Amino acid sequence: MNKLSYYQKIQSSFIILILLPVLVISILSYKTTKENVIEKIELSNRSVLNLVSKDITKLVDDLNYVTHFYVKNDEIIRTLSDISNTERIIRYRDYDNYQKVVNSFDYISIKMLNTDIHMFIVNNKDFIIPYSDGISGKTASLTVLKDHWNTVQDRIDADQSTHLQALGMVNSLNEEVDSYYYFSRVIKHPQNNAPLATLNIGISNEYFKRLFQSAKTGKLALFDENGKLIEGDPAISYKNGDKRSGEIRDEILIPISKWKLIHETSDEEVTGQITKNFLLSSILIALFFFIFLFISLLIAKRLHRPIQKLSFVATQFGQGKRDVRYVPEGRDEINELGRTINHMLDEINELIETIEQEQEEKRAIELQALFAQIRPHFLINTLNSIKCSLFINDDYEHAEKINALMSLLRAYMKIDEPSTIESECKLLSYYIEIMRMRTEVNVELKVEMEDEVKDINLPKLLLQPFIENAIVHGLSEKSAGEITIRAKKVDQWIFIMISDNGKGMSENQLLELNRMLKSDVKETSYNRVGLMNIAKRLKLYYGSNTDIKLQQNKNGGITIVIQIPFDDKEGEK
Repeated sequence: MNKLSYYQKIQSSFIILILLPVLVISILSYKTTKENVIEKIELSNRSVLNLVSKDITKLVDDLNYVTHFYVKNDEIIRTLSDISNTERIIRYRDYDNYQKVVNSFDYISIKMLNTDIHMFIVNNKDFIIPYSDGISGKTASLTVLKDHWNTVQDRIDADQSTHLQALGMVNSLNEEVDSYYYFSRVIKHPQNNAPLATLNIGISNEYFKRLFQSAKTGKLALFDENGKLIEGDPAISYKNGDKRSGEIRDEILIPISKWKLIHETSDEEVTGQITKNFLLSSILIALFFFIFLFISLLIAKRLHRPIQKLSFVATQFGQGKRDVRYVPEGRDEINELGRTINHMLDEINELIETIEQEQEEKRAIELQALFAQIRPHFLINTLNSIKCSLFINDDYEHAEKINALMSLLRAYMKIDEPSTIESECKLLSYYIEIMRMRTEVNVELKVEMEDEVKDINLPKLLLQPFIENAIVHGLSEKSAGEITIRAKKVDQWIFIMISDNGKGMSENQLLELNRMLKSDVKETSYNRVGLMNIAKRLKLYYGSNTDIKLQQNKNGGITIVIQIPFDDKEGEK
Protein backbone atom coordinates (compact mmCIF):
# COMPACT_ATOMS: atom_id res chain seq x y z
CA MET A 1 0.00 0.00 0.00
CA ASN A 2 2.90 2.40 0.68
CA LYS A 3 3.92 2.30 -2.99
CA LEU A 4 0.43 3.30 -4.20
CA SER A 5 -0.63 6.85 -4.91
CA TYR A 6 -3.30 8.51 -2.80
CA TYR A 7 -5.79 8.09 -5.65
CA GLN A 8 -5.01 4.36 -5.86
CA LYS A 9 -5.31 4.05 -2.08
CA ILE A 10 -8.78 5.64 -2.16
CA GLN A 11 -9.86 3.29 -4.93
CA SER A 12 -8.37 0.26 -3.20
CA SER A 13 -10.12 1.22 0.04
CA PHE A 14 -13.47 1.43 -1.76
CA ILE A 15 -12.96 -2.01 -3.28
CA ILE A 16 -11.70 -3.67 -0.07
CA LEU A 17 -14.30 -2.12 2.25
CA ILE A 18 -17.22 -2.96 -0.06
CA LEU A 19 -16.26 -6.10 -1.95
CA LEU A 20 -14.50 -7.96 0.84
CA PRO A 21 -17.39 -7.82 3.38
CA VAL A 22 -19.88 -8.85 0.67
CA LEU A 23 -17.73 -11.81 -0.36
CA VAL A 24 -17.14 -12.88 3.25
CA ILE A 25 -20.82 -12.61 4.16
CA SER A 26 -21.88 -14.47 1.00
CA ILE A 27 -19.44 -17.31 1.56
CA LEU A 28 -20.29 -17.61 5.25
CA SER A 29 -24.01 -17.53 4.44
CA TYR A 30 -23.55 -20.21 1.78
CA LYS A 31 -21.54 -22.44 4.12
CA THR A 32 -23.97 -21.94 7.01
CA THR A 33 -27.03 -22.67 4.85
CA LYS A 34 -25.34 -25.70 3.34
CA GLU A 35 -24.40 -27.10 6.75
CA ASN A 36 -27.94 -26.57 8.07
CA VAL A 37 -29.49 -28.27 5.03
CA ILE A 38 -27.06 -31.19 5.27
CA GLU A 39 -27.80 -31.55 8.97
CA LYS A 40 -31.57 -31.61 8.36
CA ILE A 41 -31.21 -34.10 5.50
CA GLU A 42 -29.04 -36.35 7.66
CA LEU A 43 -31.71 -36.33 10.38
CA SER A 44 -34.43 -37.01 7.81
CA ASN A 45 -32.44 -39.83 6.22
CA ARG A 46 -31.77 -41.40 9.60
CA SER A 47 -35.50 -41.26 10.41
CA VAL A 48 -36.42 -42.89 7.07
CA LEU A 49 -33.70 -45.48 7.54
CA ASN A 50 -35.04 -46.39 10.99
CA LEU A 51 -38.61 -46.74 9.71
CA VAL A 52 -37.60 -48.93 6.77
CA SER A 53 -35.29 -51.05 8.91
CA LYS A 54 -38.06 -51.59 11.48
CA ASP A 55 -40.41 -52.83 8.74
CA ILE A 56 -37.77 -55.19 7.33
CA THR A 57 -36.84 -56.35 10.86
CA LYS A 58 -40.48 -57.15 11.55
CA LEU A 59 -40.63 -59.10 8.29
CA VAL A 60 -37.55 -61.11 9.23
CA ASP A 61 -39.02 -61.80 12.68
CA ASP A 62 -42.19 -63.09 11.02
CA LEU A 63 -40.15 -65.38 8.80
CA ASN A 64 -38.35 -66.78 11.84
CA TYR A 65 -41.69 -67.32 13.55
CA VAL A 66 -42.99 -69.24 10.55
CA THR A 67 -39.93 -71.48 10.32
CA HIS A 68 -39.97 -72.20 14.04
CA PHE A 69 -43.65 -73.14 13.78
CA TYR A 70 -42.88 -75.84 11.20
CA VAL A 71 -39.80 -77.12 12.99
CA LYS A 72 -41.26 -77.27 16.52
CA ASN A 73 -44.85 -78.41 15.86
CA ASP A 74 -45.10 -82.16 16.44
CA GLU A 75 -48.25 -82.62 14.36
CA ILE A 76 -46.63 -80.85 11.40
CA ILE A 77 -43.55 -83.04 11.82
CA ARG A 78 -45.70 -86.18 11.70
CA THR A 79 -47.56 -84.94 8.64
CA LEU A 80 -44.35 -84.03 6.85
CA SER A 81 -42.92 -87.45 7.76
CA ASP A 82 -45.92 -89.11 6.09
CA ILE A 83 -45.68 -86.96 2.96
CA SER A 84 -41.89 -86.66 2.76
CA ASN A 85 -41.55 -89.22 -0.04
CA THR A 86 -44.83 -88.60 -1.87
CA GLU A 87 -44.28 -87.88 -5.57
CA ARG A 88 -47.95 -87.08 -6.31
CA ILE A 89 -51.38 -87.51 -4.76
CA ILE A 90 -52.61 -91.03 -5.48
CA ARG A 91 -54.38 -92.13 -2.34
CA TYR A 92 -56.75 -90.45 0.01
CA ARG A 93 -54.04 -90.60 2.67
CA ASP A 94 -51.84 -88.58 0.40
CA TYR A 95 -54.60 -86.05 -0.16
CA ASP A 96 -55.33 -85.89 3.57
CA ASN A 97 -51.68 -85.17 4.38
CA TYR A 98 -51.55 -82.60 1.58
CA GLN A 99 -54.58 -80.81 3.06
CA LYS A 100 -53.06 -80.90 6.53
CA VAL A 101 -49.97 -79.10 5.23
CA VAL A 102 -52.11 -76.59 3.34
CA ASN A 103 -54.24 -76.03 6.43
CA SER A 104 -51.09 -75.46 8.48
CA PHE A 105 -50.56 -72.31 6.48
CA ASP A 106 -53.78 -70.99 7.96
CA TYR A 107 -52.21 -71.01 11.45
CA ILE A 108 -49.60 -68.55 10.36
CA SER A 109 -51.80 -66.47 8.03
CA ILE A 110 -52.65 -64.09 10.89
CA LYS A 111 -48.95 -63.47 11.49
CA MET A 112 -48.10 -63.26 7.79
CA LEU A 113 -50.47 -60.63 6.42
CA ASN A 114 -48.00 -59.42 3.80
CA THR A 115 -49.33 -60.05 0.28
CA ASP A 116 -45.84 -59.67 -1.20
CA ILE A 117 -44.69 -62.99 0.34
CA HIS A 118 -45.36 -66.49 -0.94
CA MET A 119 -44.40 -69.79 0.65
CA PHE A 120 -44.27 -73.36 -0.46
CA ILE A 121 -42.97 -76.63 0.98
CA VAL A 122 -41.01 -79.10 -1.12
CA ASN A 123 -40.61 -82.73 0.10
CA ASN A 124 -37.77 -85.10 -0.70
CA LYS A 125 -39.35 -86.00 -4.05
CA ASP A 126 -39.63 -82.34 -5.19
CA PHE A 127 -43.37 -82.43 -4.59
CA ILE A 128 -44.53 -78.79 -4.07
CA ILE A 129 -47.24 -77.77 -1.61
CA PRO A 130 -47.98 -74.03 -2.14
CA TYR A 131 -49.36 -71.47 0.33
CA SER A 132 -52.66 -69.98 -0.84
CA ASP A 133 -53.24 -66.38 0.29
CA GLY A 134 -56.81 -66.41 1.44
CA ILE A 135 -56.86 -62.66 2.01
CA SER A 136 -55.98 -61.42 -1.44
CA GLY A 137 -56.56 -64.60 -3.39
CA LYS A 138 -53.12 -64.20 -4.88
CA THR A 139 -51.36 -67.54 -5.44
CA ALA A 140 -48.23 -68.15 -7.45
CA SER A 141 -48.66 -70.80 -10.17
CA LEU A 142 -46.97 -74.14 -9.75
CA THR A 143 -44.98 -73.48 -12.93
CA VAL A 144 -43.47 -70.33 -11.40
CA LEU A 145 -42.83 -72.11 -8.10
CA LYS A 146 -41.10 -74.98 -9.92
CA ASP A 147 -38.92 -72.54 -11.80
CA HIS A 148 -38.00 -70.80 -8.56
CA TRP A 149 -37.33 -74.13 -6.85
CA ASN A 150 -35.08 -75.28 -9.64
CA THR A 151 -33.13 -72.01 -9.29
CA VAL A 152 -32.65 -72.03 -5.51
CA GLN A 153 -32.34 -75.79 -4.97
CA ASP A 154 -28.62 -75.84 -5.60
CA ARG A 155 -28.09 -72.92 -3.20
CA ILE A 156 -29.47 -74.83 -0.20
CA ASP A 157 -27.09 -76.45 2.30
CA ALA A 158 -28.94 -79.68 3.16
CA ASP A 159 -26.84 -80.22 6.29
CA GLN A 160 -27.79 -76.84 7.76
CA SER A 161 -31.18 -77.04 9.44
CA THR A 162 -30.79 -74.83 12.52
CA HIS A 163 -31.72 -71.50 10.91
CA LEU A 164 -32.99 -69.79 7.79
CA GLN A 165 -30.72 -69.78 4.78
CA ALA A 166 -30.66 -66.65 2.61
CA LEU A 167 -30.58 -67.86 -1.00
CA GLY A 168 -30.55 -64.56 -2.86
CA MET A 169 -32.70 -63.08 -5.61
CA VAL A 170 -34.53 -65.15 -8.23
CA ASN A 171 -35.29 -63.11 -11.35
CA SER A 172 -38.20 -64.23 -13.46
CA LEU A 173 -37.88 -64.44 -17.24
CA ASN A 174 -41.49 -63.34 -17.53
CA GLU A 175 -41.74 -59.56 -17.11
CA GLU A 176 -45.25 -59.88 -15.66
CA VAL A 177 -43.97 -62.01 -12.79
CA ASP A 178 -42.14 -60.30 -9.95
CA SER A 179 -38.63 -61.21 -8.85
CA TYR A 180 -38.33 -62.74 -5.37
CA TYR A 181 -35.69 -62.90 -2.69
CA TYR A 182 -35.73 -66.39 -1.16
CA PHE A 183 -35.17 -67.87 2.28
CA SER A 184 -35.21 -71.62 2.96
CA ARG A 185 -35.32 -73.78 6.08
CA VAL A 186 -34.43 -77.47 5.92
CA ILE A 187 -36.89 -79.42 8.10
CA LYS A 188 -35.54 -82.63 9.64
CA HIS A 189 -37.01 -85.19 11.99
CA PRO A 190 -36.05 -84.18 15.53
CA GLN A 191 -35.27 -87.81 16.54
CA ASN A 192 -33.45 -89.46 13.65
CA ASN A 193 -32.45 -86.20 11.88
CA ALA A 194 -33.86 -87.53 8.59
CA PRO A 195 -34.70 -84.83 6.03
CA LEU A 196 -38.46 -84.34 5.68
CA ALA A 197 -38.99 -81.23 3.53
CA THR A 198 -37.75 -77.74 2.73
CA LEU A 199 -39.76 -74.62 3.57
CA ASN A 200 -39.22 -71.86 0.98
CA ILE A 201 -40.29 -68.25 1.53
CA GLY A 202 -40.04 -65.68 -1.26
CA ILE A 203 -40.27 -61.88 -0.78
CA SER A 204 -41.36 -59.93 -3.83
CA ASN A 205 -39.15 -57.06 -4.99
CA GLU A 206 -42.32 -54.95 -5.18
CA TYR A 207 -42.35 -55.01 -1.38
CA PHE A 208 -38.91 -53.39 -1.26
CA LYS A 209 -39.78 -50.90 -4.00
CA ARG A 210 -42.87 -49.66 -2.16
CA LEU A 211 -40.89 -49.56 1.08
CA PHE A 212 -38.06 -47.56 -0.48
CA GLN A 213 -40.48 -44.99 -1.88
CA SER A 214 -40.75 -43.52 1.62
CA ALA A 215 -37.35 -41.89 1.05
CA LYS A 216 -38.16 -38.45 -0.39
CA THR A 217 -34.49 -37.65 -1.02
CA GLY A 218 -31.62 -39.89 -1.93
CA LYS A 219 -31.66 -43.59 -2.71
CA LEU A 220 -31.88 -46.80 -0.69
CA ALA A 221 -30.18 -50.13 -1.20
CA LEU A 222 -30.49 -53.41 0.72
CA PHE A 223 -27.58 -55.89 0.74
CA ASP A 224 -27.44 -59.41 2.13
CA GLU A 225 -24.71 -60.56 4.52
CA ASN A 226 -22.45 -61.47 1.54
CA GLY A 227 -22.64 -57.97 0.11
CA LYS A 228 -24.99 -58.90 -2.76
CA LEU A 229 -27.65 -56.37 -3.70
CA ILE A 230 -31.19 -57.47 -2.73
CA GLU A 231 -33.02 -54.38 -3.93
CA GLY A 232 -32.27 -50.72 -4.49
CA ASP A 233 -29.94 -48.50 -6.49
CA PRO A 234 -27.04 -50.57 -7.93
CA ALA A 235 -24.84 -47.42 -7.92
CA ILE A 236 -24.67 -47.60 -4.12
CA SER A 237 -21.57 -49.43 -2.89
CA TYR A 238 -21.68 -51.99 -0.11
CA LYS A 239 -18.44 -50.72 1.44
CA ASN A 240 -18.43 -47.39 3.23
CA GLY A 241 -14.95 -46.59 1.89
CA ASP A 242 -16.30 -46.53 -1.67
CA LYS A 243 -18.59 -43.59 -0.92
CA ARG A 244 -18.47 -40.94 -3.62
CA SER A 245 -17.27 -37.45 -2.73
CA GLY A 246 -19.92 -34.98 -1.57
CA GLU A 247 -22.55 -37.64 -0.73
CA ILE A 248 -24.36 -38.13 2.58
CA ARG A 249 -24.33 -41.81 3.52
CA ASP A 250 -26.02 -43.60 6.38
CA GLU A 251 -26.39 -47.31 6.98
CA ILE A 252 -27.96 -49.71 9.45
CA LEU A 253 -27.63 -53.46 10.07
CA ILE A 254 -30.83 -55.53 10.15
CA PRO A 255 -30.82 -57.93 13.16
CA ILE A 256 -30.85 -61.72 12.65
CA SER A 257 -30.62 -61.53 8.83
CA LYS A 258 -27.40 -59.44 8.95
CA TRP A 259 -28.67 -57.46 6.00
CA LYS A 260 -27.31 -53.97 5.54
CA LEU A 261 -29.65 -51.10 4.64
CA ILE A 262 -27.85 -48.10 3.12
CA HIS A 263 -29.17 -44.63 2.35
CA GLU A 264 -27.21 -42.23 0.14
CA THR A 265 -28.06 -38.69 -0.90
CA SER A 266 -26.01 -37.08 -3.67
CA ASP A 267 -24.45 -33.65 -3.30
CA GLU A 268 -26.64 -32.38 -6.15
CA GLU A 269 -29.79 -33.27 -4.21
CA VAL A 270 -28.44 -31.73 -1.01
CA THR A 271 -26.90 -28.49 -2.15
CA GLY A 272 -27.72 -28.26 -5.86
CA GLN A 273 -30.34 -25.55 -5.49
CA ILE A 274 -28.30 -23.74 -2.85
CA THR A 275 -25.26 -23.73 -5.13
CA LYS A 276 -27.33 -22.45 -8.04
CA ASN A 277 -28.70 -19.64 -5.89
CA PHE A 278 -25.20 -18.83 -4.68
CA LEU A 279 -23.84 -18.70 -8.23
CA LEU A 280 -26.73 -16.50 -9.32
CA SER A 281 -26.11 -14.22 -6.36
CA SER A 282 -22.39 -14.13 -7.21
CA ILE A 283 -23.18 -13.08 -10.77
CA LEU A 284 -25.46 -10.30 -9.53
CA ILE A 285 -22.83 -9.20 -7.00
CA ALA A 286 -20.18 -9.12 -9.73
CA LEU A 287 -22.51 -7.07 -11.98
CA PHE A 288 -23.24 -4.56 -9.23
CA PHE A 289 -19.56 -4.52 -8.29
CA PHE A 290 -18.51 -3.41 -11.78
CA ILE A 291 -21.20 -0.73 -11.75
CA PHE A 292 -20.00 0.40 -8.34
CA LEU A 293 -16.39 0.28 -9.53
CA PHE A 294 -17.17 2.62 -12.42
CA ILE A 295 -19.02 5.04 -10.14
CA SER A 296 -16.28 4.86 -7.50
CA LEU A 297 -13.66 5.68 -10.14
CA LEU A 298 -15.51 8.91 -10.91
CA ILE A 299 -15.97 9.74 -7.21
CA ALA A 300 -12.37 8.91 -6.30
CA LYS A 301 -11.06 10.99 -9.22
CA ARG A 302 -13.17 13.94 -8.11
CA LEU A 303 -11.96 13.54 -4.51
CA HIS A 304 -8.36 13.22 -5.63
CA ARG A 305 -8.31 16.29 -7.93
CA PRO A 306 -7.73 18.93 -5.17
CA ILE A 307 -5.09 16.71 -3.55
CA GLN A 308 -3.37 16.42 -6.92
CA LYS A 309 -3.37 20.23 -7.18
CA LEU A 310 -1.84 20.49 -3.68
CA SER A 311 0.86 18.01 -4.70
CA PHE A 312 1.57 20.03 -7.86
CA VAL A 313 1.94 23.25 -5.83
CA ALA A 314 4.32 21.55 -3.37
CA THR A 315 6.41 20.07 -6.21
CA GLN A 316 6.65 23.38 -8.09
CA PHE A 317 7.60 25.27 -4.94
CA GLY A 318 10.26 22.67 -4.17
CA GLN A 319 11.73 23.19 -7.64
CA GLY A 320 12.18 26.90 -6.95
CA LYS A 321 8.97 28.48 -8.24
CA ARG A 322 8.30 30.44 -5.10
CA ASP A 323 5.36 32.38 -6.51
CA VAL A 324 3.17 29.29 -7.19
CA ARG A 325 0.01 29.06 -5.04
CA TYR A 326 -3.05 26.82 -4.60
CA VAL A 327 -6.36 28.20 -5.94
CA PRO A 328 -9.20 27.23 -3.54
CA GLU A 329 -12.54 26.25 -5.10
CA GLY A 330 -14.71 25.64 -2.05
CA ARG A 331 -14.95 25.61 1.74
CA ASP A 332 -14.22 21.94 2.43
CA GLU A 333 -11.28 20.65 4.47
CA ILE A 334 -8.92 20.21 1.50
CA ASN A 335 -9.50 23.77 0.26
CA GLU A 336 -8.98 25.05 3.81
CA LEU A 337 -5.74 23.07 3.83
CA GLY A 338 -4.82 24.75 0.54
CA ARG A 339 -5.34 28.20 2.09
CA THR A 340 -3.18 27.15 5.05
CA ILE A 341 -0.46 25.93 2.69
CA ASN A 342 -0.58 29.26 0.82
CA HIS A 343 -0.06 31.07 4.13
CA MET A 344 2.76 28.66 5.02
CA LEU A 345 4.45 29.27 1.65
CA ASP A 346 4.27 33.04 2.24
CA GLU A 347 5.94 32.55 5.62
CA ILE A 348 8.58 30.28 4.06
CA ASN A 349 9.37 33.02 1.52
CA GLU A 350 9.79 35.52 4.34
CA LEU A 351 11.95 33.02 6.25
CA ILE A 352 14.14 32.41 3.19
CA GLU A 353 14.62 36.16 2.77
CA THR A 354 15.51 36.46 6.46
CA ILE A 355 18.00 33.58 6.23
CA GLU A 356 19.61 35.10 3.15
CA GLN A 357 19.99 38.35 5.01
CA GLU A 358 21.46 36.55 8.04
CA GLN A 359 23.91 34.70 5.79
CA GLU A 360 25.12 38.00 4.41
CA GLU A 361 25.61 39.29 7.94
CA LYS A 362 27.35 36.04 8.94
CA ARG A 363 29.78 36.31 6.05
CA ALA A 364 30.61 39.85 7.19
CA ILE A 365 31.20 38.63 10.75
CA GLU A 366 33.42 35.79 9.50
CA LEU A 367 35.54 38.33 7.61
CA GLN A 368 35.88 40.31 10.80
CA ALA A 369 36.85 37.13 12.66
CA LEU A 370 39.56 36.43 10.10
CA PHE A 371 40.98 39.87 10.70
CA ALA A 372 40.70 39.30 14.48
CA GLN A 373 42.83 36.14 14.22
CA ILE A 374 45.82 38.37 13.50
CA ARG A 375 45.91 39.32 17.18
CA PRO A 376 46.23 35.81 18.71
CA HIS A 377 48.76 34.91 16.05
CA PHE A 378 50.68 38.05 16.93
CA LEU A 379 50.52 37.01 20.59
CA ILE A 380 51.76 33.48 19.85
CA ASN A 381 54.59 34.81 17.67
CA THR A 382 55.59 37.22 20.44
CA LEU A 383 55.57 34.43 23.05
CA ASN A 384 57.63 32.27 20.70
CA SER A 385 60.24 35.07 20.44
CA ILE A 386 60.35 35.32 24.25
CA LYS A 387 60.78 31.53 24.51
CA CYS A 388 63.67 31.61 22.07
CA SER A 389 65.30 34.47 24.00
CA LEU A 390 64.99 32.51 27.25
CA PHE A 391 66.55 29.42 25.69
CA ILE A 392 69.46 31.54 24.42
CA ASN A 393 69.97 32.84 27.94
CA ASP A 394 69.79 29.30 29.34
CA ASP A 395 66.58 30.02 31.27
CA TYR A 396 65.03 26.68 30.47
CA GLU A 397 62.47 26.73 33.30
CA HIS A 398 60.69 29.85 32.09
CA ALA A 399 61.15 28.82 28.47
CA GLU A 400 59.20 25.59 29.18
CA LYS A 401 56.43 27.57 30.88
CA ILE A 402 56.19 29.87 27.86
CA ASN A 403 56.07 26.75 25.62
CA ALA A 404 53.26 25.26 27.74
CA LEU A 405 51.31 28.51 27.55
CA MET A 406 51.71 28.58 23.74
CA SER A 407 50.41 25.01 23.48
CA LEU A 408 47.33 25.92 25.51
CA LEU A 409 46.67 28.99 23.38
CA ARG A 410 46.87 26.91 20.19
CA ALA A 411 44.38 24.42 21.68
CA TYR A 412 41.97 27.22 22.66
CA MET A 413 42.17 28.62 19.12
CA LYS A 414 41.23 25.17 17.66
CA ILE A 415 38.61 24.21 20.22
CA ASP A 416 36.22 22.84 17.54
CA GLU A 417 38.74 20.37 16.14
CA PRO A 418 38.69 16.74 17.47
CA SER A 419 41.56 15.42 19.51
CA THR A 420 42.69 12.04 20.90
CA ILE A 421 43.09 10.71 24.42
CA GLU A 422 46.88 10.71 24.01
CA SER A 423 46.92 14.34 22.72
CA GLU A 424 44.66 15.47 25.54
CA CYS A 425 46.95 13.94 28.17
CA LYS A 426 49.95 15.70 26.55
CA LEU A 427 48.04 18.99 26.63
CA LEU A 428 47.18 18.42 30.31
CA SER A 429 50.88 18.20 31.12
CA TYR A 430 51.28 21.73 29.72
CA TYR A 431 48.28 22.90 31.72
CA ILE A 432 49.70 21.47 34.97
CA GLU A 433 53.00 23.18 34.21
CA ILE A 434 51.21 26.54 34.13
CA MET A 435 49.16 25.70 37.27
CA ARG A 436 52.34 24.89 39.22
CA MET A 437 53.47 28.44 38.58
CA ARG A 438 50.08 30.00 39.42
CA THR A 439 49.13 28.03 42.54
CA GLU A 440 52.59 27.14 43.87
CA VAL A 441 51.28 23.57 44.29
CA ASN A 442 53.73 20.93 43.14
CA VAL A 443 51.35 18.68 41.13
CA GLU A 444 52.62 15.52 39.51
CA LEU A 445 50.67 14.03 36.55
CA LYS A 446 50.76 10.28 35.90
CA VAL A 447 49.27 8.74 32.75
CA GLU A 448 48.52 5.01 32.38
CA MET A 449 47.05 4.21 29.00
CA GLU A 450 46.50 1.07 26.93
CA ASP A 451 47.83 1.23 23.37
CA GLU A 452 44.36 0.27 22.09
CA VAL A 453 42.80 3.53 23.32
CA LYS A 454 45.54 6.07 22.52
CA ASP A 455 44.03 7.11 19.20
CA ILE A 456 40.39 7.16 20.34
CA ASN A 457 38.76 10.49 19.41
CA LEU A 458 37.95 12.85 22.26
CA PRO A 459 36.56 16.41 22.27
CA LYS A 460 39.38 18.93 22.75
CA LEU A 461 39.95 20.23 26.30
CA LEU A 462 37.34 17.77 27.67
CA LEU A 463 39.50 16.62 30.59
CA GLN A 464 41.02 20.03 31.48
CA PRO A 465 38.10 21.16 33.78
CA PHE A 466 38.52 17.95 35.85
CA ILE A 467 42.23 18.69 36.36
CA GLU A 468 41.43 22.30 37.22
CA ASN A 469 38.83 21.24 39.85
CA ALA A 470 41.28 18.73 41.33
CA ILE A 471 44.01 21.38 41.71
CA VAL A 472 41.82 24.32 42.82
CA HIS A 473 39.44 22.45 45.16
CA GLY A 474 41.18 19.20 46.06
CA LEU A 475 44.87 20.13 46.29
CA SER A 476 44.61 23.83 47.22
CA GLU A 477 45.57 23.17 50.83
CA LYS A 478 48.53 20.92 49.96
CA SER A 479 52.04 21.80 48.90
CA ALA A 480 52.26 18.71 46.69
CA GLY A 481 49.73 16.52 45.00
CA GLU A 482 49.32 13.72 42.51
CA ILE A 483 46.81 13.30 39.68
CA THR A 484 46.58 9.98 37.83
CA ILE A 485 44.84 9.44 34.50
CA ARG A 486 44.06 5.87 33.45
CA ALA A 487 42.45 4.87 30.15
CA LYS A 488 41.45 1.33 29.16
CA LYS A 489 39.01 -0.63 27.05
CA VAL A 490 36.54 -3.10 28.61
CA ASP A 491 34.31 -4.97 26.15
CA GLN A 492 32.73 -2.26 23.99
CA TRP A 493 33.44 0.61 26.40
CA ILE A 494 36.29 3.05 27.02
CA PHE A 495 36.88 3.99 30.67
CA ILE A 496 38.83 7.15 31.56
CA MET A 497 39.53 7.48 35.32
CA ILE A 498 40.96 10.72 36.79
CA SER A 499 42.10 10.33 40.42
CA ASP A 500 43.65 12.80 42.88
CA ASN A 501 44.89 12.55 46.46
CA GLY A 502 43.19 15.76 47.57
CA LYS A 503 40.84 16.39 50.45
CA GLY A 504 37.86 14.72 48.72
CA MET A 505 34.25 15.42 49.69
CA SER A 506 31.46 14.03 51.83
CA GLU A 507 29.14 11.19 50.81
CA ASN A 508 26.17 13.59 50.59
CA GLN A 509 28.09 15.86 48.24
CA LEU A 510 29.01 12.89 46.04
CA LEU A 511 25.40 11.66 45.95
CA GLU A 512 24.15 15.15 45.07
CA LEU A 513 26.69 15.58 42.24
CA ASN A 514 26.00 12.12 40.80
CA ARG A 515 22.26 12.79 40.96
CA MET A 516 22.72 16.06 39.05
CA LEU A 517 24.83 14.36 36.40
CA LYS A 518 22.20 11.64 35.92
CA SER A 519 19.19 13.99 35.84
CA ASP A 520 20.80 16.61 33.59
CA VAL A 521 19.93 19.58 35.86
CA LYS A 522 19.97 22.84 33.92
CA GLU A 523 20.40 25.31 36.83
CA THR A 524 23.40 24.74 39.11
CA SER A 525 25.99 26.71 41.09
CA TYR A 526 28.97 28.41 39.49
CA ASN A 527 31.42 25.85 40.90
CA ARG A 528 29.59 23.03 39.14
CA VAL A 529 29.06 24.64 35.74
CA GLY A 530 32.22 23.10 34.28
CA LEU A 531 31.21 19.60 35.39
CA MET A 532 27.70 19.91 33.92
CA ASN A 533 29.09 21.35 30.65
CA ILE A 534 31.39 18.36 30.28
CA ALA A 535 28.44 15.99 30.78
CA LYS A 536 26.49 17.83 28.05
CA ARG A 537 29.48 17.81 25.67
CA LEU A 538 29.88 14.07 26.14
CA LYS A 539 26.19 13.40 25.35
CA LEU A 540 26.34 15.66 22.30
CA TYR A 541 29.50 13.97 21.07
CA TYR A 542 28.82 10.29 21.95
CA GLY A 543 25.06 10.14 22.56
CA SER A 544 23.06 9.21 25.65
CA ASN A 545 25.12 6.05 26.33
CA THR A 546 27.89 8.04 28.05
CA ASP A 547 28.21 8.22 31.82
CA ILE A 548 30.16 10.26 34.41
CA LYS A 549 30.41 9.14 38.01
CA LEU A 550 32.31 10.53 41.02
CA GLN A 551 33.52 8.27 43.80
CA GLN A 552 35.94 8.22 46.75
CA ASN A 553 39.34 6.56 46.26
CA LYS A 554 41.74 4.89 48.66
CA ASN A 555 44.02 7.98 48.77
CA GLY A 556 41.23 10.10 50.27
CA GLY A 557 40.61 12.03 47.10
CA ILE A 558 38.06 11.79 44.30
CA THR A 559 38.06 9.53 41.26
CA ILE A 560 36.04 10.62 38.23
CA VAL A 561 35.02 7.73 35.97
CA ILE A 562 34.09 8.62 32.39
CA GLN A 563 32.46 5.84 30.33
CA ILE A 564 32.13 6.28 26.55
CA PRO A 565 31.18 3.73 23.81
CA PHE A 566 33.94 2.17 21.72
CA ASP A 567 33.58 2.57 17.95
CA ASP A 568 34.99 -0.49 16.12
CA LYS A 569 35.69 1.51 12.95
CA GLU A 570 37.41 4.22 14.95
CA GLY A 571 39.41 1.61 16.86
CA GLU A 572 40.63 0.01 13.63
CA LYS A 573 41.57 3.42 12.26
